[in-house]
Amino acid sequence: MYARIKRTLCRERIIYYFIPAIIVLGTLALYPLINNLWLSVHVKSGQWSIGNYTRLFGDKWFWNAMLITGKWMLVTVAGELLVGLLLANLINLKMRGTKLFRTVLMIPWMTPMIAVCTVWAWMYNGDFGILNYGINKLLGTDILFLSSPSTAILWLAVVYIWKRSSFVMLMYLSGLQGISEDIYDACKIDGASWRTQLFKVTLPLMFPVIRSVLLISIITAMNQFTIAYSITRGGPSRSTELMQMYIYNTGIAGFQYNYGAAASTIFLAVVLCLAVVYIFATEKAEEDAF
Repeated sequence: MYARIKRTLCRERIIYYFIPAIIVLGTLALYPLINNLWLSVHVKSGQWSIGNYTRLFGDKWFWNAMLITGKWMLVTVAGELLVGLLLANLINLKMRGTKLFRTVLMIPWMTPMIAVCTVWAWMYNGDFGILNYGINKLLGTDILFLSSPSTAILWLAVVYIWKRSSFVMLMYLSGLQGISEDIYDACKIDGASWRTQLFKVTLPLMFPVIRSVLLISIITAMNQFTIAYSITRGGPSRSTELMQMYIYNTGIAGFQYNYGAAASTIFLAVVLCLAVVYIFATEKAEEDAF
């Protein structure tokens, strides 16, 4: 009896041990948000104003960055999800050499983004890049990968998808290996094709994993800064200026801290709205499915 009471008291008191960590983490998370909001409505005279926001909504480069970020998100998320799913299914076949293949595929994800960007910037270089050299030898022509405003963002997306696909593959692989082989054996007995198995069995059973991966991919894609800054600096003609790059250029490099704070506040609100809408939509779809 005494031991049971002691265990109960220990469980009730354990919350007090988490209070310092909760306070520290809460402060680290909330203070930057509150300070950023304060900066966005603060002007030099010490008064409050929404002038930064009204100016922001009239800034064509702000909307340009939002549009580019939206396109970037759609291309990169779709690309990494499709490539990751393909790789996960290949590894899940359990053929000879798949363990080595899986290890090799994890190298891009484990490599720091700045190192990845440095290597790909050299490969894309129009004068001495290995890609342009190989294309010139094979086809007798040059491709200026990062010189065209209409295609530069797509070549950046290739770099991002190359790095992120291995992480998505790992997440998908954990979901695939959680599906019982008996289900696939039953499908084969019923004469189901691989396409039927994919759309009627694999994808529905992997829905929780897909939902989590998609949410992580959307948030990660919209918060990219390193890849645009390291490879193109937002060029050419600001065609690769993602939203994080715009905030940096205006708020930090341009010394307009209040204006940059307003831009980051709006962008944070957009990301949060997308996340909330996505969570509610997927939960509703899961309820309808089951």
